[in-house]
Amino acid sequence: MARRGLRFETEISWFVLVSILDIIMTWLALKFSAEGRTQGTFVESNPVAQWVLARWGVQGMAIFKLIMTALVVSIAEFVGRTRPIVAQALLWGGTAVVGSVVVYTVRLLFRHQ
Repeated sequence: MARRGLRFETEISWFVLVSILDIIMTWLALKFSAEGRTQGTFVESNPVAQWVLARWGVQGMAIFKLIMTALVVSIAEFVGRTRPIVAQALLWGGTAVVGSVVVYTVRLLFRHQ
């Protein structure tokens, strides 16, 4: 019988969680900056996301980031068929990278209020 569902549910759950937190924290940082509630101006540091933001606004950027999240999950699921350790490393590595961005954004907001 074929396995149904996701191969790496725990890893994917953590990756999706930090990705959503990234979207929320980016939105908050940009909102607070635009309202003058921070010292200095915050900008999206990812050049592609910055371009999407300039063209389609915050909703477009959120959709872009969600699409990128889905792409990483899809790649991990595909790779995981033959190389599960590589897929897990991709997801945990992605979680660490995006999670560090979330922590950095939180620190920026607290430092520049």
